[in-house]
Amino acid sequence: MYKIYRSVFLIGISSISLFVNAQHKTPNPEHKFNTIKIDDISKENLIIPTYETLVSYAKQKQPVNGIFYNVVYSPYTNKHIAELKDKADSIIPLTTYEFKDGIISFIMTGKRDTQKYTRTTENTGYTQQFSNSFQTQIDFYKNGSIHTIRHFGYGVKAAGYPVGIWYAYSEDGTLLQKIDHDSHFRMNFYEVLAIADSYGSPFIGIDRSFNDIHSYWYILLSPHPEDRTTKVIRKLVDDKTGQIIYSIVDEQQKYLKTKAYDSLNLSKESLEWLQENDKHQVPDEELYKLFRGY
Repeated sequence: MYKIYRSVFLIGISSISLFVNAQHKTPNPEHKFNTIKIDDISKENLIIPTYETLVSYAKQKQPVNGIFYNVVYSPYTNKHIAELKDKADSIIPLTTYEFKDGIISFIMTGKRDTQKYTRTTENTGYTQQFSNSFQTQIDFYKNGSIHTIRHFGYGVKAAGYPVGIWYAYSEDGTLLQKIDHDSHFRMNFYEVLAIADSYGSPFIGIDRSFNDIHSYWYILLSPHPEDRTTKVIRKLVDDKTGQIIYSIVDEQQKYLKTKAYDSLNLSKESLEWLQENDKHQVPDEELYKLFRGY
């Protein structure tokens, strides 16, 4: 599982740097945000068009059924790539298909939430509105069989943490592992964003993880690059309560790595939380080993 001292992915959101105490609780946003729905994509319901079908659509007058099709060949990777877009000039495709020797090798698709979070502190030059999104990556074996189906939450300037249901298959199509990430969490991304935003930091990073007993979120608060005095702050949030388990600067990470929690001067409850969590840690490389390359 994701280590408690792991670095989090940066998401470019803005404000001014403030600090509050370690028992800070979840603010109540004016607008109640729902969790973005992630489609459950599996071997049984995934429909993959052939490269010839995508080429035929690309040759027709665009758009075709509201979608713009474009196909290109990359001599560097020897792959044919088909991009589907909602607008002709869109930079980010709705879906990308990669084929090698006529066999599907990779699919990437995504979805942006229609909900918009507006930051509580206005700060010119930084993003003020933010919508959560997710990205689906599907990898295939050389014979065209599905290897893995993975979904990631991501933000303004970063890829992010695992979300939705992941599947890993053997080359003959046998299901090897299924992980339902969202079932472990009570809080949604926007609730954690509201906690992070309440500190007024110009840059926010959000990540999350879980084990047998706890689900938890990581918040990274970074100062403006020209701010030479404010330190990067890392916070761990209990998903069940919204409370901050710890709030540390980079120099204190050594106490997490060595499990010298007494040196962090935490409350009794936070100290017990960390000690209990240690008993149920599963290394990332163990939990996700079937989702790596083959």
